[in-house]
This record gives sequence, structure tokens and C-alpha cells, in this order.
Amino acid sequence: MGALAKEPKTRWLALIAFALALSVFAWWPMLASYPGTQTGDGPFYHKMIEAARVSVLRYHELPLWNPYECGGVPLWDNPQGVAGAPLVWLSPLVGTTRAIELWYVLHSVIGFLCMWVFSRRDVGLSRAASLVAAASWTFAGVHNQHLTGGHFVWVPYLYYPLALHLWRRAERDARAAVGTGIIVALSIYEGGAYPLPHLAVLLGLETLTRVWPPRRVLAIARAGVIVGVVGFTLGASRFLPVLDQLRHHTRQIGAESDFMHWSTLADIFLARAHERFVPGQEYVWPEFGDYLGPIVVMLALIGLLVQGRARVWMVGVAAVSFLLMCGHFASWAPWHIMKEHIYPYKQMRVPSRFVMLFTLFVSAWAGVAIDRAPLLLGKWGGARLWRSALVALALIGVGDLISVGMTWCAQCFTGAPQVRVVASTRLFLGGPDMAAFLDGPAQNRGRLECWEEWGFEAGAPLWTGDVPQARATDDGAVVEVANRTQNTFTLDVDVKRPSVVLLNSAYDRGWRTSAGQVVRSGKQLAVELPAGRSRVKLHYWPAGLSLGFALSGASIAGIVAFFILDSRRRRRLAVPVANSPTSQADQTPPETLQARDE
Repeated sequence: MGALAKEPKTRWLALIAFALALSVFAWWPMLASYPGTQTGDGPFYHKMIEAARVSVLRYHELPLWNPYECGGVPLWDNPQGVAGAPLVWLSPLVGTTRAIELWYVLHSVIGFLCMWVFSRRDVGLSRAASLVAAASWTFAGVHNQHLTGGHFVWVPYLYYPLALHLWRRAERDARAAVGTGIIVALSIYEGGAYPLPHLAVLLGLETLTRVWPPRRVLAIARAGVIVGVVGFTLGASRFLPVLDQLRHHTRQIGAESDFMHWSTLADIFLARAHERFVPGQEYVWPEFGDYLGPIVVMLALIGLLVQGRARVWMVGVAAVSFLLMCGHFASWAPWHIMKEHIYPYKQMRVPSRFVMLFTLFVSAWAGVAIDRAPLLLGKWGGARLWRSALVALALIGVGDLISVGMTWCAQCFTGAPQVRVVASTRLFLGGPDMAAFLDGPAQNRGRLECWEEWGFEAGAPLWTGDVPQARATDDGAVVEVANRTQNTFTLDVDVKRPSVVLLNSAYDRGWRTSAGQVVRSGKQLAVELPAGRSRVKLHYWPAGLSLGFALSGASIAGIVAFFILDSRRRRRLAVPVANSPTSQADQTPPETLQARDE
């Protein structure tokens, strides 16, 4: 983590300001479209965030259950849920539409800074080259295609350069291992169902480049334990409920045989526009598109050729990433083996998404070309002149890829805006005068229709309209009062003999009751009650959430204590360390690191 502090604070502030300005510019079509909303998969996540916002503001409850979709679905423990993401917590303050816009802009800033750190500290690039690499990575077509298309939970991919930087230092610095664990935890809170398994692949491949000599393995293993413990405990309030969901539900995915065709491969990085359906491919174009443009691609090829020995490890990791993105092209193809035999990859699809990993190295190589190529071309005009020309050319290339992204962005934020609606006095399903899809939570009305991969209990025989939200199955019980909130049902029931009462909600394991026993009636939530008059309260509390909160709280306290104690220890050692040869070597400016390749 110490490498992050080597730049002066004023320079960091200037860099953050520049990244913010560039991100606002790149996302300007989205910002200008306000109050218009996102199309594609955007409405799905918009409604999920709106459900979380309403849960907090109207019912003063944690965002645990979503009664507004599929007759009821998990919200907190949904594997791709975002109710626990820190930036989503802005929605009660600024509204859901603005919170989504901030989500994209601020994550682009973070992605830029992550790539800047990796470029400076691991690739050894100059500031100009790092700027090109960071912008190429952050605004690459692969991020633009997925994010503008509504893949809201794809933002953890932007952390990859920083995760790689920290992991490479974790074997000798516990702070870096803790930092990597924090990124793992943040990814699960941000719904990283795909980014997290892909990150494991990236860090695993990089680790293979450092297992020699064998004496390093123990230090790497120790770092891995720290990352695992920090990541799991800090993210436990999400990990434990999500793991329970995964253990009890199997996502049904059809057979996959997609592999990259040469014609598709030629278009991925260079096609400024493409029809949605790709001839010969199983998936649509946004799953492949990664426009970088001819200039950035050309610079990356040059950088690959002139990178020097110190960066050879990047070639190996990028090569396997490239093979993964090519899919099922042979029985020995990496993705084919993972898809057939390794969990959780057996429950995943779309191998072309591994282009995310490959793009990281392509962006880095574009920066390498700016620093290295002039050293080789200097005898034909002077290195400084060549460097200036390459920087100018690279900035044109970056501007080109951003402009293509803005064109696509302008097409993807044309959805109808949210409107003010009158909230129903009681929460119920369906009924006359239903509001538009995005406005269901604000209207206090759910729907039976389902746009949710995790809606395993969709289709339960629920009832619509402003009617009592609980019913007895026979004359053995009389439901006198039935009130509900987003996470609860409260019933006054007169039970003459043991009976079952149906609730107007889909079932899930997380439902608890103060009396009797929660049971499943087909796909419907029900409670089995003993004889007698009683007030019964059912509430949704995901399995493992209590332990998860305890572990996450303890982890936060432990991380804070670790950094405080480590900082004190380093201050005590500051004087002797400052005069040591090792400390002096650490001050080598990044601009001169490339000389070590010679």
C-alpha cells in the first residue's frame, strides 16, 4: 500500500481532478439525458436500487427483500444484488437516477486511478504513458459496451489493475495483502458475480509467474491467506447469505459451445459500430465489442514487441486471457476445461467476457510503446521528438475511443424518466392503474411478472389488488388483521385447530416467524400455526446474515487496528530505514524504471 503514497498529495489531487473531468466528459451524454433513464438491462438494476431506497426511506428497514418483482425475490442475498454497495447508499439522498449516474462516473474515476498506479509502479511507465494507459483501460469499448448496456455490476472489473498491483506486492507487504482483500469484499458488495471469479483467474495466472524460485511460494501462500481472510470476513454479510442462496438454488444455463470466429476477432477492437447479432456467434455484439481503435491497437503491438525482459510476465498472463476469451475452440481450450469441470465457472457463460483481462495488458502495452519505442527510434530524429509524436498520436487515439463510447452512450440513456406517483396506503400486488416498471416501488405496488434470474419461486399462485395479504387455507383459522411492510407480515390470527395460513408472497428460506413454523406451499410463503389466538410476525432475514454482520464488523475493527499499529511501527523505524540503501533504492523515479530492462 505504501506505493500509493509515493506521489505528492498535490499531484494526487490534480490527478483525481483530471480523472473526474475526463469521466464527466466521457459520460456527458448520460448526464445530459437526465431525467432520462438507462435502456438495455438498466431498468432491472434501476428497479432493484429503487426497492432498496424505498425500503430505507418508507419502511426504515434494511433492504433485504424485494416484493416489487416476481411476487417477491431476495434483495440483499441476490448474488448480483447491489443493496450493500456503498455508492448505492447515495440513492436516498439524490434519487435513484442520479445515484446510477454517479455510480458510472465515480467508478470510471476509480478505474483511471487504479490503472495509473499499476502503470507507474508495476509497468514502470512515465506520467504521459501512464495517462494513455489509464484512459485506454477506463474508457475501453469493453467497459463502455457493458456499462452503457446496463451491466451495472460490471464496475468491479475497473479495480483489476489495482488488485494486480497490490497482489504482486502482497508477498512482502501485509498491507498490500489486506488491500487486495478489501477489493475482494468491495466486489461482492457491488454484485460482482462475474468480476470476482474472473479476478481469481487473473491473480492466479499472475501468481504462476512468481513461483520460482520455490522459496517464494511460502510468502505467496501467506499473502493468499491474508487476502482470503480479509476478503471473506469483510464481505461476510454478503458472502454468507449469497453462499446460502447458491447452495440451495442452481442457476439453469443451457449448453454452451461458442468460440471466437476470426471475423469477430478482427472486429472486436476496431469496429466502430456493429449490428447486434453476430454471424456465427452465440451471443450479441455487446458481449464482444471492445473498441480501442487503430491507434491504440498499433501502439499496443509496438509496446508488446519492445517491452523488455522485466515485463515478460505480462505476455504469459495476457496469452492465457486471450485463449480464455476465445471460448470452446478445442477440447484443450482453457475455458472449455473450466466450464466443464470447475465450480463456479460451470455456472457461468460468455467466454468473450475474458476480454476484460486481455484489455488491461493491451492498455499497458500502449503506454510501453510511448516510453520504449523512442529509445529505439532515437537515431532517426532524436528520442524526444519521437516521444512527443507518439504522445500526440496516442492522445488522438484515446480521444477516438472516447468519442465512439460517447456515441454509444447517447443511444443507451433514452428510457422514460421516473415520475412522481401516489403511493398506495398498503403494499400489495398488481391492481388497477399500475405505474410504469421503474415506479412500482414508489407506488408501493409489486408485480407477478419476473425480470430476474434469481426468481426461482416466480409463478406462485398469489393474488392481486388491495386485499388482505394473508389467507387461511380452511375454516380452521380466521385471519383478522394482516399488515405488511417490505420485509415483514404482521397477522392477528384466531386458530381453532392447527392450520396453515398463506401469505401473499413468494417463498424463500430467509423468512422467519415469531410463532408456528414457516413452510412452503408450492412456491408460496406460508406459516403453520398451532391452535389459539395470537399475533404472528414474519420477517425476512437471510440465512447467515447475523453471523455475517458480526464478522464484517470485527473485520472492519481489525483492519483499522492493523493499519494504525502498522503506521506506528513504521514511524518508529522511520529514521534508520530512511538512511538505508534499500530505502534510497525505493526512491527511484518511475521514469527511470524502464532503464532496468536493458
